[in-house]
Amino acid sequence: MSSEEFILEQISQITEQLQSSPDNAELIHDLGVGYLLLGRNKEAVEVLNKAVALSPANKTYLFNLGNALAEADEYHKAIEIFYQVLDIDAAYIPALNNLADSYEKAGDAEKAFEIFDYITRIAPDNALSFFNLGNFLLRNNRHIEAVKCYALAIETEPGFTDAYHNIAWVLSQVNAPKEAKEYVLKGLETDPENEDLIELLRKIGD
Repeated sequence: MSSEEFILEQISQITEQLQSSPDNAELIHDLGVGYLLLGRNKEAVEVLNKAVALSPANKTYLFNLGNALAEADEYHKAIEIFYQVLDIDAAYIPALNNLADSYEKAGDAEKAFEIFDYITRIAPDNALSFFNLGNFLLRNNRHIEAVKCYALAIETEPGFTDAYHNIAWVLSQVNAPKEAKEYVLKGLETDPENEDLIELLRKIGD
C-alpha cells in the first residue's frame, strides 16, 4: 500500500466516524491534515477552519491551519494564524519557522530574516535553526553568511548531513572543488548512502 493509499484509507475511516460524531474536533482536525498531506489544500483549509472553530485555543489545530493556508498560497492569512499560535506558545519553533517562511513567500524578506535570526538566538542548541537561516541567506545570495550558519549547524549537530552538502555546494560554485570535496566526504562519513552528496561528488569529480 502506497502512502497516498494509506492516507485515503484513513480519510475514509475518519469520514465514517464523523457520521456519528460530527462535532468531534479531533476527528475533523485529522481529516484536514489528511487533505493537507494529499495536497488538497483548499479542502484542508475548509476542514481545519471547522476544527479551529470548535477548539480555538488548540495550538496544533491552529498550526496546521496556518500550514494549509501557506500551502494554498494564502500567506497573509497564514501569518495571522501563526501569530495566534505564538500567542499561545511564544517559543513554538515550528510556528516561528513557518511564520518566517510565509513572510518570505509574501515578499517581506526583511521580516523573514528578522524571525529566522531570532530563532537562532532563542534556540542556540537547535541545529535546524542555523540551517534554516543559512538556507534563507543562500536564497538571497548571501553565500558567505550562509556558510557560516551551516558551520554553526554542524558545530551544534556534527552529523547534520544537509549542512555539509550545502557548504560543499557553495564551495563548488566558487571554484573551490578541493574544499568542496572535503565537505562532501565528511558528510558521507555520517551518511554513506546520501544521494545528494553522492551526486554532488560526481559533479565535482576528481
